[in-house]
Amino acid sequence: MRAAVFEREGVLKIKEIPKPEIIRADDVIIKVELCSICGTDVHIMSVPPGYEATPGTVLGHEICGEIVEIGSAVTTVKPGDRVVLNPNDYCGTCDYCKNNYPNFCEHIRAMGIDVDGGFAEFVRTSEKTVYRISPALPARIAAFAEPLACLLNGFQKIRVMPGESAVVIGAGTIGLMFVQMMKAAGAYPIIVSDPNERKRALAKKCGADITVNPLEQSLEEVVHSQVPMGADYCAEVVGSQMRQAVNVVRKGGTVLLFGVNKKAECQIAQSRITQNEIAVRGTWLANATFPRAVRLLESGVLHLEELITHTLPLEGILEGIELMKTGEGVEILIDPCLQEENK
Repeated sequence: MRAAVFEREGVLKIKEIPKPEIIRADDVIIKVELCSICGTDVHIMSVPPGYEATPGTVLGHEICGEIVEIGSAVTTVKPGDRVVLNPNDYCGTCDYCKNNYPNFCEHIRAMGIDVDGGFAEFVRTSEKTVYRISPALPARIAAFAEPLACLLNGFQKIRVMPGESAVVIGAGTIGLMFVQMMKAAGAYPIIVSDPNERKRALAKKCGADITVNPLEQSLEEVVHSQVPMGADYCAEVVGSQMRQAVNVVRKGGTVLLFGVNKKAECQIAQSRITQNEIAVRGTWLANATFPRAVRLLESGVLHLEELITHTLPLEGILEGIELMKTGEGVEILIDPCLQEENK
């Protein structure tokens, strides 16, 4: 089969590799319908890398597809079922797993990082990491399941209520979904900060009341001009703006740190957090949120089609990563069945 294999730092090649086969009794083989490019993939391909992957691994972890083969012990799904995947296969036996924190599993195997992922025609995973979806759910929408499940793990930590104010720093796919979720919850005003004009325009379409170009305006000044006390919540989805996030929330407000940039460090006056009783929450991966993500996608509450800027064949993956880097792309889908000339 064709697959995008991470060979070494900065090198990703489309190669013919063996199609995955059933190895363990709980394995399932999935024919990939779509796999979207994540910011993590961009970090992996940066030189030097902002996120490390195992050389020789097929990248990609935001996957939807159809089961074509199952192991002898599989009982909850069958060939023909359409599914989305939790790409983080947890062991189930470590202390964190036994205490219902599989996202902190001490032996987690991350698809597209530690083991082969979805930028391929087929992928193998464990039965416990797949979730059935409706046959009617378009693959273009189902591909949002993994980032949405991660978002929901964070969203339940802030519990936005009608009339509460919110700031979102970063208007990529995750940031724009945060905007839609906050809008659905009745937040007002929703203020979005992003230097990219196209993403700011998308934020408006998703329900942002005010958008800010942080290269030209002070986000703090804009927030405090609209909400004098400061915002009730700030979702930071960039991974490097914690200081600014703390500065835009009110006393007693909450900062949710979603973005990951392992190179970023920040200096902050700890006393500001203490004296203002600001809650700073981190959120990592999905935790029992895939079923809710699937239901939410099937409900049609979120308008995700407008976030899709490109659909590319497997051979276009490097182009897609570059589009993500430059900010020209937001949600970029890779279709292994799409021929390059038809992209």
